[in-house]
Amino acid sequence: MYVGRTEELALLRAELRAAGGGSARRVAVEGPEGIGKTAFIHHALGGEAGVRVLAVSGEESERELRLGVMRELMREAALLGLGAAERPAAGEPDACVAGQAACDLVAGLPAGEVLAVVVDDAQWADRASLRALSYVLRRVRAGRVLVLVACRDLADPWLPEGLRRLLTGDGTLRIALGGLSAAELAELATGPELGVTLGEAAAARLRRHTLGSPLHARALLAALPPAVLDDDSARLPAPGTYQRPFARRLHACAPPARRLVAACAVLGGNCPLHVAAAVATGIDEPLNALEEAVAAGLLRELPGRLVDLPEPLARAAAYDGIGAGARARMHLAASRLTEDDGAALRHRAAAAGGPDEPLAEELARFAAKAAQHGLWQEAAAHLDLAAGLTESTARRDELRTAVLEHVLIGGDVLRASRLAAARNADPRPVRRYVLGRLALAAGRFEEASELLAEAWRHTEPGSAADVAEQLAWLHLVTGDRTAAAHWARLAIEQPIQGAVARPWDVLALGGAPGAGTPAGGLAAAVGHLARDEAGQACAVLKRAVAAAGLPQQRLLATGLLAAAEHALARWDEAVAHAEGALAEATALGQRWLLPCLEAACVAPLAARGDRERALAHAMAAGTAARGMRHAMGERQAGLAMALLGAGEVPDGEGDPFVPDPGPARIEALVADGRLEEAERALAAYGEGGPGVRARAERLRLAGLLVAARNVPTQAEERFAGALALVESGVCPLEEARVLLDLGRLLRRTGRRRAAAERLGAARAIFERLGARPPAERCAHELEACGLEPPATVRLGLTPQELSTATLVAGGLTNRQIARELLISVKTVEYHIGKIYTKLGISSRVALTTKLAACGRAS
Repeated sequence: MYVGRTEELALLRAELRAAGGGSARRVAVEGPEGIGKTAFIHHALGGEAGVRVLAVSGEESERELRLGVMRELMREAALLGLGAAERPAAGEPDACVAGQAACDLVAGLPAGEVLAVVVDDAQWADRASLRALSYVLRRVRAGRVLVLVACRDLADPWLPEGLRRLLTGDGTLRIALGGLSAAELAELATGPELGVTLGEAAAARLRRHTLGSPLHARALLAALPPAVLDDDSARLPAPGTYQRPFARRLHACAPPARRLVAACAVLGGNCPLHVAAAVATGIDEPLNALEEAVAAGLLRELPGRLVDLPEPLARAAAYDGIGAGARARMHLAASRLTEDDGAALRHRAAAAGGPDEPLAEELARFAAKAAQHGLWQEAAAHLDLAAGLTESTARRDELRTAVLEHVLIGGDVLRASRLAAARNADPRPVRRYVLGRLALAAGRFEEASELLAEAWRHTEPGSAADVAEQLAWLHLVTGDRTAAAHWARLAIEQPIQGAVARPWDVLALGGAPGAGTPAGGLAAAVGHLARDEAGQACAVLKRAVAAAGLPQQRLLATGLLAAAEHALARWDEAVAHAEGALAEATALGQRWLLPCLEAACVAPLAARGDRERALAHAMAAGTAARGMRHAMGERQAGLAMALLGAGEVPDGEGDPFVPDPGPARIEALVADGRLEEAERALAAYGEGGPGVRARAERLRLAGLLVAARNVPTQAEERFAGALALVESGVCPLEEARVLLDLGRLLRRTGRRRAAAERLGAARAIFERLGARPPAERCAHELEACGLEPPATVRLGLTPQELSTATLVAGGLTNRQIARELLISVKTVEYHIGKIYTKLGISSRVALTTKLAACGRAS
């Protein structure tokens, strides 16, 4: 099974096709050991009709065998029936003679065939063969031949200078193979050879450890159960495919260099040379040891006299090669030399030969300090070490409950779920609280309800606020806002507050903000959004996101930031924030946030004109919410669908992640002629926010309604009032909307010059904001004003008919066209009939083709 390299395969096969046309081609493929160069070449060339592959390879043990690779090339040619050319003369022929023999071989290729000459592992080929290869590459300019040279690094000094120039010059396609992606490694794992299913986190971990090398990744997948890759606390080894060559290079070095490599593996990461030498002990000349290790490819020297192993697999191979006693001595030495208290404790734990209760308690105390600073994952790592060093089963279970809680608060729900699956007999109510919190984050609300209710029945003062807050969140997402507010206030009233308590956020999102709401937090931002103060909300939320607090809070704040940016017409930023938060929540397993974040993507995408992506997010929000019985999410999905005109506005109070679809619905009702319904909807919307934008929007909608009732004077007054509120950049999006509607009114009442002025100004604003759909509507209206007659003359259509035809070609239904042009559906049908008659066509497809030919299709 072959995966990945799609672009590289296409490039190589294109060169092969060019060679088939009679133009000799040369290709260089480079990449580190194990990256899959040979497999890539054989997959690209194998099975190609009319192609003969003549492949040879350098061999490390035969590097000094003069012309060994060229002789092997001639032998392979004879086996393929290409032996018409003479072999190099007996004795000691020079590289030019050998190269000419290869050129003659190419010249004698049977007609109609393509020859692919492959020299693999060129870094192990003898120098004479490499010089002969240079001779061939310089002289084979025509013919149906492709010469491919593969090596680890084209900068390798073993390659002759002339060959390097040829392989890196303009006439050579150079393909550098990097590691496979995490998704490609997951696909590789599912193949028939391995049959392993990897989760996203496990695949990403495998990618980091192997740097995407398919050889080493495949070896690890064959040797390790998937659970080890899923467990972040389990140290991954180096597979035999890496360990064996690494060990050969290591054992070829002198003892000081070997000890220096071992010390670097124990210290981990970049470390000062003098510290590594002190941990290793017995190194009189550290610089000499470093020079030898670097030359062998075992270490790399960094600026500031720092040293490190070249890659994660090297670190694993070096560490695994140290004996247990030596490893413990090095860890103890490292603990005395490091100035980082946490690192010192980790080294002492690694050196422990058995249970050590005092050290376990030191680790637990350090974890408590780390948690106070919000370092939840670091705290969890130290608690896990403490659990491994305690003899008491009860204490071990308590510590592992704390590990689970810290990992969960740190946001990693997927890892927390794996930890929760391990056996733990901790009988305390706090464990029920932690498991309930996990079930809530994972979207298992019924399970969360049972566990949190039990935890509350037996709660202790230290955890009562946390349990109450989780119950508040649970009731909020399941649709009971009254109960959510009750539990949130109960959490606030507890004498001991949890370190991560945010009950004010529940109150704000539930529409019941309480007194004493902290300034500058998520709850304050929700208040700004409710008061139509998008600018203030944006400033608060940016600070909240940058503060990098709890992942749950940061993700919620980012989703709300997208809503605030949408209100400010910063649609690109809004889309980036919403989709980024959605991707992070998915990667962490925070399923309960997915409906909110999916819904937050909809409005800015729709505003930019990307309806298809917006609709996909709205549908995904609904699917995720229904799967979890997430009432809050179902309402947000309903609001998102209504915003897109694909559903009715759901009952109940609004949510800050999706803008109110009410204005769009009022516009649709007016366009459909359902004026009484529109008036009732406008009256209800009139109770909305007090901000300048909201007031202008209500005036604009009122103008649309009276215009539909054929009272243009009153409509113009409403539009003028709205424009006075938002012009001069106060709210550019609403200003453009008012200008568009005013321009439509002026055109319909015969004032085309004034209409064109307003419509041109509206289009300029929409184009600056990146709002493609309303910008196109302005263009249609300008055409209907008669400003662009050439297209109408060519097609024989009136401006109104051209606008209708363009919308038809854009895929809109008759009802949608009526809404766009503020005319009835019957008028749209009349125009379409006239268009078909004038253009001599009978279908929308034919109309689209006709407009495309005229350059008018949208």
